[in-house]
Amino acid sequence: MDLFTINLKLKNNQYTSLEEFEKDIRLIFCNCYTYNDDESEVYSSGKALECIFNKKWNEKLILQGNKQTRELKRVRDNDTEDTDRSWKKQIQILEQNKNNLMYRQVVDDALLIASAYENLVIGNIIPFIEILKTFLLTRSKMSLSLANESMLQAIVENLLPLKYRIPELSLVMDGKKSKGSGRFGYSDIFVLKGIGDNYISIELKYISLVGLIKNHKVEFGANELENLDKILEKENEEILLKRTYTYWSKELRKTNQTTIGEILNDGISQLKSYMNTISKGKVANYSSSGVFDKRIEIIKSNPNKLKGFVILVIGFRCILWKPIEEVLVNYNYNKI
Repeated sequence: MDLFTINLKLKNNQYTSLEEFEKDIRLIFCNCYTYNDDESEVYSSGKALECIFNKKWNEKLILQGNKQTRELKRVRDNDTEDTDRSWKKQIQILEQNKNNLMYRQVVDDALLIASAYENLVIGNIIPFIEILKTFLLTRSKMSLSLANESMLQAIVENLLPLKYRIPELSLVMDGKKSKGSGRFGYSDIFVLKGIGDNYISIELKYISLVGLIKNHKVEFGANELENLDKILEKENEEILLKRTYTYWSKELRKTNQTTIGEILNDGISQLKSYMNTISKGKVANYSSSGVFDKRIEIIKSNPNKLKGFVILVIGFRCILWKPIEEVLVNYNYNKI
């Protein structure tokens, strides 16, 4: 739920009662608190806005002659001290922004991210891909030559709620192998389902434009990279996947040559292997396979679904993604 949807419903007279309207407003605040850390400015701004809404809403109910006692408060688990501290921060934020609507935009941005997460955990990755591209396009063309997978990892992490993301989930792929020989693996992003239907495992791949241009042995700068970025954005996927890509291989310790399609296929194979390992639950002993990460609690449960997506980004404008066949897991995964 977001302000755009509420405004649209108001414009089209879709609300049949005050209670229905209030429920949608409360859902916005609920999402804001769920998907943001309670020490963040977005969280505090949300609380400040809710205080304003509560005051105006109570006045509206009184004017309409509503005689029912209404308790408009949010039940929180915080102790008194935390509540007082949070309240003071909310008042401070409100006072600082009483003549400025900028902080409302911050809340709106957070709600867009929350909405993308909600779609992701029901298996719809498209809204998330759209937001990812929006954030990538805010970067300067001067950084195209330096962009890499670490940059992509950081951006994707920040587009997911802190409470429900576990970056670089540690796995024991094969307990019978030694360290450095295929024993360990790391799932780029593991997303807890929260209010959704599915756990999500994401494998990230980044293609540097420099590795594509070098094959043509031409001089290049920021402008040339940006032009290539725009060309690739519109290029047919079949042709795109056949493009030759040159990169430095850490494993081989030398320059290696492959194609974008081969990198995508490698990502698909990797993710399938990671998902199979995650489905085994917690590592039982030294020679077994499974999740080996102190940040996550794993509890036996009725079957749940684990879905996977490979996201391959080329430059800043071209994003390819592929879904992986879902896996049934007999566990619940919770962040500690």
